[in-house]
Amino acid sequence: MAVWHNLSTYWKNITGGDDMVWKMRIPLFIFVLGTLSGIVQMFPNILLANTTYFIRSVVFIGILTILFMLFEKTKINEMNVHISEGLALIGLGFLIDFIMV
Repeated sequence: MAVWHNLSTYWKNITGGDDMVWKMRIPLFIFVLGTLSGIVQMFPNILLANTTYFIRSVVFIGILTILFMLFEKTKINEMNVHISEGLALIGLGFLIDFIMV
């Protein structure tokens, strides 16, 4: 227990506060990127199957852009999440992409 207390105190001194929080912007980006990538790779017929690779890439980036514009408009990106929740979102994005491929 003493070791954890020392690490916790050390972390507070580094970060300058009690709260270990992140903005949700980066974890959400990695989660959405992994999820969307997994869906597109598992179901390639969803995004214009008989088109060129370039067009499919443009559609993928367009969907990603629309999602993030929506997140910015609704202020989801500005939410604070605990560092463990952020890491869980990042890990879940990687896991979904890995499972769906």
